[in-house]
Amino acid sequence: MNKNRLIFVVVVALLILLAGITFFRNIKFAEEGTVQVVSSWGQIKTVRTPSDGWFVTALPGQESYVVTLRSFTETTTPRVTSRDNAALEVPISVTAATNPESVQEYVRKFGFSDEERHKRRNEILLGLVQTEARNAFAEYGAYEIYANQEAIQKRIVDTLRPLLAQQLFLDTESVQIGNPDFLDDRIEQAASAVVANEKQKQAEEARLSAAEVAAKTKQIEALTYSSPALLEIKKLELALEIERARADGIKGHNGPLTIVFGDGKGLQLQVPTR
Repeated sequence: MNKNRLIFVVVVALLILLAGITFFRNIKFAEEGTVQVVSSWGQIKTVRTPSDGWFVTALPGQESYVVTLRSFTETTTPRVTSRDNAALEVPISVTAATNPESVQEYVRKFGFSDEERHKRRNEILLGLVQTEARNAFAEYGAYEIYANQEAIQKRIVDTLRPLLAQQLFLDTESVQIGNPDFLDDRIEQAASAVVANEKQKQAEEARLSAAEVAAKTKQIEALTYSSPALLEIKKLELALEIERARADGIKGHNGPLTIVFGDGKGLQLQVPTR
């Protein structure tokens, strides 16, 4: 009798131990930068975030899957052509993250398995990058590409952002375009020369504009002070400025100001020292 009771106690203890092990093995929680998608018999039931704390998936048919919300970067080097059919390759890097509000749609579309999701997502992502890069570069001639890289990048970003949000449930953080590499080195050298010449032209135009402004300024000054009428107007303008300054005080001085003309010394201001 005592032996049977002992066996019963041992069996119960083992069952309790197994239940405890099963319970603790099925305790789950979402780490920072991730969520846990909980399913029951293959159907998504809920999404648990780090703020939800721990939970248990011990019921039959229950599973949980980690979905990372941290940023990731994918780089590809599509081959594109310019408007005049010059072939080139350009590295493009996209940095994005899964939209936390679209986790369930993301998992339904790309699967529960992390490896499967990323494989299917990235295939579509790289295809979209290839298409939009081809469209953007095709707007410019070979010799215009280097000088218009900023505009090309902006176009790719503007077109990719809504596509990644709608098709891949991604929030795009940045799209970086590397240095275009023409397959024909002669085109690359010529394109670089065009950019250098354009920069030189812009520098020369800037210097010419500055010289023209300086010359015009001196011409206006000469005309102003050579004409008695214009000089008189200038004096009146200065007098008005002085009156305004006196009203507000000049450098903390609130006393009167005196305007003095004559003696061949031009316009003078006198501020009493007392």
